[in-house]
Amino acid sequence: MPELPEVETVVKFIKPKLLGKSIKSLKIPNNYYNVLENGSKSTYSDFLVGKHIIDIFRRGKYIVLKLSKGFLLIHLRMTGKILLNKDDVKDTKYVSFNLKFTNNSEFFFEDIRKFGKIYILNNLNWLENKLGIEPLSPVFDANYLFKILQEHQRMIKPFLLDQKFIAGIGNIYADESLWEAGIHPQTISNKIKKLKVVKLTKAIKNILSKAISYNGSTIINFSYGQNKNGNFSDELKVFNKKNEPCPACNELIVKKMVGQRGTHYCKKCQNI
Repeated sequence: MPELPEVETVVKFIKPKLLGKSIKSLKIPNNYYNVLENGSKSTYSDFLVGKHIIDIFRRGKYIVLKLSKGFLLIHLRMTGKILLNKDDVKDTKYVSFNLKFTNNSEFFFEDIRKFGKIYILNNLNWLENKLGIEPLSPVFDANYLFKILQEHQRMIKPFLLDQKFIAGIGNIYADESLWEAGIHPQTISNKIKKLKVVKLTKAIKNILSKAISYNGSTIINFSYGQNKNGNFSDELKVFNKKNEPCPACNELIVKKMVGQRGTHYCKKCQNI
């Protein structure tokens, strides 16, 4: 599933191409209406048609299109892609959402697995109540992270994946950050010393920022634009590296289920 860097990459790609455009019509080419999370096709059409896009940004793993009135949200989930060129659409049976603009350009949401969702909202209260702090924001620092970790008694890996605490971190960047900080993924949150929390905060910020600069990680499905891949995959230290040597100590990376998620770590560098 695309995480913060991948979603940020998509936002950077589509923003200059969509700003200022006015919505002319909405179609659901494959008739998969479950993509519409909070209304019918007619409800979405009434909400969207005639409005223009005034801003596009990311919140957690959501792409947010601010309209002249209200918001359109997109969650890519596992295989969702935004395409802006009709020639890039391989088969309309995978297109769950299609906007046409007044200048006759188009927006296609292609989703092979059909897990992605589209939302319409009058305001962002629902989203803000759902999501925690942005890890790249100035207010996310070691003092903040130490405080919320002390308030909970959970394994650190599932904690980092819980979007109501920190928005945007997923499986890839949780594993990478914990390895960088030398923290075992099953360590209980309120048992982590302040020095380790300082290292973890720095690791999260540095890894996410670097991943954005590389346009994210393409492991299986992620691509943007005309099938462009993220290049941070080559920089990963432990994720998807089972039985490969740890870059720091040469111990073989192990993989185990932690909080129902496949988790990669080094037993020597991340001793519990």
